[in-house]
This record gives sequence, structure tokens and C-alpha cells, in this order.
Amino acid sequence: MVEKIIDSLKRSGWNVGTLAGNWFCAVSDSQPRGLIFGYINEMPDDIMIKISEFNIPLWDAIVFCPTGFDSAQLKKHRFPGIQLWYWDLEMGNLFPFPPTKKRDIPNMLQQIASGTPITLNVEPQSPKLSTPYFTYVLLGVNVIVFLLLTLAGGSTNPDVLITFGAKVNSLIQAGQVWRLLTSMFIHIGILHLAFNLYALWALGPVTEQSYGHGKYFAIYMLSGLGGSLASFLFSPALSAGASGAIMGLLGAQLLFIYKRPYLWKSGLGMNLVIVILVNLGFGFWQPGIDNFAHLGGLFTGMLMGLIFSWKTFAQPKSTKLS
Repeated sequence: MVEKIIDSLKRSGWNVGTLAGNWFCAVSDSQPRGLIFGYINEMPDDIMIKISEFNIPLWDAIVFCPTGFDSAQLKKHRFPGIQLWYWDLEMGNLFPFPPTKKRDIPNMLQQIASGTPITLNVEPQSPKLSTPYFTYVLLGVNVIVFLLLTLAGGSTNPDVLITFGAKVNSLIQAGQVWRLLTSMFIHIGILHLAFNLYALWALGPVTEQSYGHGKYFAIYMLSGLGGSLASFLFSPALSAGASGAIMGLLGAQLLFIYKRPYLWKSGLGMNLVIVILVNLGFGFWQPGIDNFAHLGGLFTGMLMGLIFSWKTFAQPKSTKLS
């Protein structure tokens, strides 16, 4: 049965690889869902860890039960976010857990049994959105720093900006490298703050949802540092702002969408490309904007997105299984 499923999936355009032992994993570029399958007595306990690298929101697991199905099995295997399908090979019954009325997997198995190509074209459920708490924290920190700048003498006062940690090349060369970090949270004027806060509010939650909290925070901070470093290397002017970090989020989200054709085909990818080009074009046209920071943040974010979105797929040597 496993051999037949693998053969049908491959002929239908799915990529099939070994998950663990005689458990297999299948993904398709045409839809945001994955499929895992194997025998119940060999089910790996670390399924969630093994499939986490694929960044796919929906998974179904077909669990073969050669000697029948015992409801006690439901208590042994609990995998959040995975729809399990226990297949009693003795009786031919299929038990979904958690219970569901969806017919896509039963229909797929009927297609495999009849030898027809698999057409698992269903509307995916939207995964539950987690609270983008790192985005909220970053928004709060930027607002608090701006209020402190205002109380200290104004966010456009060069002396105040330098005191709070704006990027000043001579001071960084003198050893104050921490300015590469602190300058990310300083904004020069209310319009500068408002523009970056709006961009972070619009882009932060979706990027945090795409990559997860930890990776999102790493992308933001490293992109901001990449922007500060590029500005230090190529621009002698005093500068500050979260623009490099925000451009990094744009770059990372672009890579996330690019590696998922079902998202790219929806037009989201080209929308991001247009936003990036408009921001860079405005930076080159408008004096006083540190486009080196934008470019440094963008390239760093794209690099981080490439690293975090990368997935390896170990292809099985043979599909002839006993």
C-alpha cells in the first residue's frame, strides 16, 4: 500500500521523501499542505520536529493499522495541527482524529485505489494566528525612545540624537560600536517615526506569523544591524531609524513567498517587489534618506529569509517496500 501511495503521489507531481524509517512525507508546490504516512507501530514521536522545517501550515497523516484499530491509540499520539487518519486495514475503515467531516483524504485514497491521478485541490483552512508580541514590543520600544528624545530636547536635535546613540561614524571608529544597535530605535522627527511605525504595524505581524517569533526577532535585529553597518561603511552622515530592519522584513517575506509557489502565484510576491522598488526609488530621489541602510537591511533580510526558508528533502533510494 505504501508503495502504491508513493507511486501515485509522484505521478501526480508531489515530492516524496523519507521522514523516519518507513514513514514518508509528501509536499506539493501547488498547495500549502503536506502529507505524511506510515505504519502505526513505527510512528515517530518527533513528527512535529521533523516537519517543522518545511513551514507548511496544514498537515494530514495517514496511519496504517494492519491488525485493526484500537481507540486507545488516540491517547498515545497527539500532534497539534496534524489531522490524523487511522486506516484499519482489516476492516477497511478510516477514522479521522480529531473528528472531521472533510472528504479530501478519503477521496484521495479512492483515487489511488482506482489508479487515477490524485487531485487533492481543496481550500486550505487558515492556520490560527498567534499574537505577534515581538512586533508589539518593538513598536512600544520605538515609541518610548521617541518620547525620551522629545523630553530630552527634541528628536531633531543633533546633540540629543548623539547622546541617545545615533550612528556617528567617528564615534563608532573610536570604539562605540553599540551605536550600530541603538541607532535602530531612534527616529528623527515625528514623520520619520510615524512612517516606520506604520510599516512595522502592517508588515510585522504577517512576517512574525510566517517565520515564528524567534526567527522573526532575529531577522528584525540582524537586518537592522546590517543596515547600520552598510550606512557606516558607505555614508558619513549622522543617521538613525528602523528603516533597515523594516526593509529586512520585506526581504525576508519576499523570500518566504518566493519559495512557496502557491503564494507567489497569488500576486503577493510582485506586490512586495513593487513596495521594495518604490522605497528604494524614493530613497534615491529624496535627499536626506540613508538608502545604504535600506539596501543593507534588505540584503540581510533576504539572506536570513533564505536561511530560514531553506528545506532539505531526502529522497528514498527505492519505493519498493515490503
